[in-house]
Amino acid sequence: MTIITSRFERRSERRAGREDTESSGGTRKLGVTRKLSTRRSDRHRGEPWRDWAAIGLLNHGQMLLVALIAPSWPYLLLAALPLSLTFATGTLTILHDAGHHRFARKVWPNVFATQTAIPLGFFVQHWTLKHRVHHRSSQVFPIDEPTRNTTVRMHQGIERKPIHRYQHLYAWFLYAFAWVGELDSQITYVRKGNIVGLEVPPFRVRLGQWLFEKAFWAVVIAPYVYLLGAGKFALYFMVAMSLGAVQAAVVLVVGHINEGLYAPSEQPAPKDWSRHLVATTASFNTTSLPMRWLTGGMTHHLAHHLKPVAPRYQLPQLHDTVVAKVVKASGLPHVEYPTLTAATVSHYRRLRELGQTDGGPPVVTGPTAS
Repeated sequence: MTIITSRFERRSERRAGREDTESSGGTRKLGVTRKLSTRRSDRHRGEPWRDWAAIGLLNHGQMLLVALIAPSWPYLLLAALPLSLTFATGTLTILHDAGHHRFARKVWPNVFATQTAIPLGFFVQHWTLKHRVHHRSSQVFPIDEPTRNTTVRMHQGIERKPIHRYQHLYAWFLYAFAWVGELDSQITYVRKGNIVGLEVPPFRVRLGQWLFEKAFWAVVIAPYVYLLGAGKFALYFMVAMSLGAVQAAVVLVVGHINEGLYAPSEQPAPKDWSRHLVATTASFNTTSLPMRWLTGGMTHHLAHHLKPVAPRYQLPQLHDTVVAKVVKASGLPHVEYPTLTAATVSHYRRLRELGQTDGGPPVVTGPTAS
């Protein structure tokens, strides 16, 4: 197994920095002006805090209204539908921004933003580490956590079992319980500190972080539990959380598990990193502003991976400049869908392919590429 160390990251960043600073006539090598700089000192804090306020207001406004009205069971289930949408949007936006420390360089503002705007019980400090590995080793088996899933075969490195033959049918149901898998991942991390290639805090620190964030979450939802009652709130909350999990999971999986994307089983060399991202990342709905907001910018998934801390409003420009030139230089097609529906249908076909065949040949993007 390849271990991705901070030394690799520093080499990659230095190489990327050299390429970006080569300019001609005031324009960067990839055609991006200095206005699109995504240095750590320029994280555009206003955008994430604006979205934090909007999404937090939507989530808490709905939960407070339901808690005060205390509707009967059928109407309670109906009320969970719009909450699931704002939960999903918050997960894709607020949690994702917190993972990139876009609210602040320090940890606690990112924890505060997540736990207050989307009180779903996330363990932000753990998720941040997992997401850092994802960006360093996107879709590299078995380093990137999603590639290790054995219930739904999402990588050709996983042994194919008879049950996988039907995964294109049952995966959608399992997406609703992604929060169960996330909780299991949190507990495993607290117990074992199992983050590949990164230094993690000692057990007592991990446990303290987990308990603190869970206590913070409990304080945030306590008023709604008190007003609505534990039973009704649990039903309302879990239905909204499960439906929201499906929506968020679909947006995320179509960006990496799709037709035409064949992930490798080894870490690519730094010089092949951009080509690796083209080979493993898809985009969709790149002209829709509402969809870009609802998905936290995941419509421009490749642009995000190439410039991880770029603000969402810059993604269309990055798509037309950086993405276009990197794709051209890679010699690979850019997998892009006109709509989320089209991307989802293609994801369905890819799941069927992975479940019924070896999954297709992986794209070789590492040092052995010819």
